[in-house]
Amino acid sequence: MRKIYRLIFALIVFLAMSSCNDWLYLQPEDGVLVDEFWQSQADLEAGLMGCYASMLGNNVSGTMSVPELMLLWGEVRADMLTYYNKEVTDYMLIWQGDIKPTNSFCKWSSFYRTINYCNTVLERGESILELDASFTVDEWNQYRAEALAIRALMYFYLTRVFDQVPLVLEATTNDLQVITMPKATREEIWAQIETDLAEAEKHICYSYNSTIAEDKGLITIYTVWAIQADFYLWTDNYAKSEQACNNIINSGKYWLVNGDMEWLTNLYVNGNSPEGIFELQFEVDILNPYYRLFYTDANYRAHPDVMENFWPTDPYLVNADSADVRSDRGSYRSGMNYAVWKYIGRTRTDLKSSSEAYSNFIVYRYADILLMKAEAIAAQLDSDDPVRGAEALELIKMIRKRANASTLTDEGEPTSKEALMTYVLNERAREFAFEGKRWFDILRYAKRDNYKRLQALKNMYQLCAPATKLLSIQSKLNDPDSHYLPIPQTDIDASNEQLVQNPFYEE
Repeated sequence: MRKIYRLIFALIVFLAMSSCNDWLYLQPEDGVLVDEFWQSQADLEAGLMGCYASMLGNNVSGTMSVPELMLLWGEVRADMLTYYNKEVTDYMLIWQGDIKPTNSFCKWSSFYRTINYCNTVLERGESILELDASFTVDEWNQYRAEALAIRALMYFYLTRVFDQVPLVLEATTNDLQVITMPKATREEIWAQIETDLAEAEKHICYSYNSTIAEDKGLITIYTVWAIQADFYLWTDNYAKSEQACNNIINSGKYWLVNGDMEWLTNLYVNGNSPEGIFELQFEVDILNPYYRLFYTDANYRAHPDVMENFWPTDPYLVNADSADVRSDRGSYRSGMNYAVWKYIGRTRTDLKSSSEAYSNFIVYRYADILLMKAEAIAAQLDSDDPVRGAEALELIKMIRKRANASTLTDEGEPTSKEALMTYVLNERAREFAFEGKRWFDILRYAKRDNYKRLQALKNMYQLCAPATKLLSIQSKLNDPDSHYLPIPQTDIDASNEQLVQNPFYEE
């Protein structure tokens, strides 16, 4: 794994030398050197490591990195996060329901940069089979599968945030080349994600047979199944989602970390636990951005009223340490102005230092799989079904038992579709607080069955939105186009009229 980290760090330094500031002008290397670089398996491996490296950080001026956006896109429009530093103007505007195409959260450059690296690997790899006699077809298929899966993951984020986006499947390889493409339809993007994941599934490995960190930090078959489970929930193909979850569950490779006093340290601080499926691997040379967001700059904090809603105070609780492990001193810290504790705590009581900001970002973990399966089962029910309903309920109970969840948040023994889906949604809020999933979860729930549950999206703002803006925000939500962010204005301006703004934000 140290070899991989050295490659990643070298790639980051190398890529930082680029002067490109917009995804429309991206390229993996200087055009003069590109053919000289892609000559051997080692070059291709370095290029693939560049795909992983670009998910850890980027040098794109004026935009947030992939890991920042993975978390913030899933939280800033939801209810669990609120401002602490009033200088975060763009977040304040979103909080007030005033989203403009110039908002810094409406940037996708870092994601398209990663996509471009993946496209470059996919384009260059096959030719290396002819240049490097030691490079085998099986090895190429493995590299290709990793690049396809990363590209699919990037587009899965983009389509959930912006809906229709440009579908770029070719690499930029010349300094003077400008890619200007119109948006693809939602169906075209979904089809490409599904195709990429299906192709990756054929060739991706089960294990790298080296270190735990490699198996958690590189794409494996289990990562592909996790993305598929999530993707099929989003696209309403619940049977396929359930099957992908079963593939992971039946492997016996993962289990829940104990919900004891070491839960925070084992799962989030140390990382790469038996629960982790895919984690972005940070280290002392590559620090994560979350300590800065939640402590150094203190831009955001947990919303106190929402925390109380999901973790109500139990008047009969004698020992505070026996509370839901995910609540105070787990997900947040009430005694520190409701700081988001998952990313700044070393233990349930001790604060990290800034030099310790190398905890991983967990993209998928086993608890996610269990609750996605419960959701997939519930969504397939036509009416009350005691057998299948009990199966979904047992998965929810597994999560709650691990967390020592309070009886105050126990929703009984439901076996109907509506009650189970609501239970899953609420339990996901507690389980994945501040992990970049809340907005996606509530939107997926609301839009299911032709926006049958749109009111749930409106209700989310009851506690977190400013009182003077609440009715305006809720009114805007009646238009499904408002559920997506606007296309970055800078890219529309640079696209030679190829890109058009999302309908809700057209002037």
